[in-house]
Amino acid sequence: MASIISYGSQAKIPLDPLTPAITVAGIPGAGAGLATAQVNISPANPASYSSRVELNGSLSLTALANSQFYIIIRRAGADIYRSFFRFTTITDIQLNVLWVDGPYLGTHNYELVIQNDSILPINLFGPISFTATAIGGEGVI
Repeated sequence: MASIISYGSQAKIPLDPLTPAITVAGIPGAGAGLATAQVNISPANPASYSSRVELNGSLSLTALANSQFYIIIRRAGADIYRSFFRFTTITDIQLNVLWVDGPYLGTHNYELVIQNDSILPINLFGPISFTATAIGGEGVI
């Protein structure tokens, strides 16, 4: 039977939903860390030996016409998920990302990041949320 080994999350909710929580500059390569989460896959827990980490991110943004950017999930500073977005018109949208990681035993820090790939700014609005759930046990993998 599967069980939750560890859970970590962070949410950012601005007081005014019409004011951007984060603005990413219109410089290719400019980025911003949106949220972080940490899980501990303990060797003392037998369920940890057949575990995975489910990562879920959600954010709302306004993208100008011809803007493009990446949504990235990093573990210990290394990209483990990267998705490219391009909008040809002004767009208000909520984006959701899901990734499943199979890390080794220990404590793992994850980060949800946005990276601009155009000369146009990107305005992010709340809520921004990111969760990491380590699940293990029989039948998980």
